[in-house]
Amino acid sequence: MPKLSSKTSHSLGAQTARRQEAMSGDMVFTATPATLGTVDTVADAGTTRTVQVALKNAAGDVHEWFNKAIATGVAVSDTTTPTPTIASTTLTFVNGVASVVITYPAGVYNAAETVTLTIAAETVLGETIASVTSVDTLV
Repeated sequence: MPKLSSKTSHSLGAQTARRQEAMSGDMVFTATPATLGTVDTVADAGTTRTVQVALKNAAGDVHEWFNKAIATGVAVSDTTTPTPTIASTTLTFVNGVASVVITYPAGVYNAAETVTLTIAAETVLGETIASVTSVDTLV
């Protein structure tokens, strides 16, 4: 059997450590940005924003072993008119990371209106991961 390079060996060791952390329940969803303040005139013109969702341990390391499509894993809600949308409620993780694009259709938005992206709670390896949100409060 060929010898592994030190880079490959280190990578495998890190992946093994993440899996062991996951099996002990050390998993959290993060949404970046968690909060945002889009200017209402920018939203008025129609815009998009991308939220990165990751499965991490408490120390902030991404669980890169996690690859899964979670049906109804994400939803958008708002206090605005018109209503922002997302392309799908399925959240697809590749190497522990997923992205969601929120589309703000052109219209008239007002300061203090909010658009909330909610990542649903999910059970992974028998552990329930709490839901998280990304909230855009228009300014």
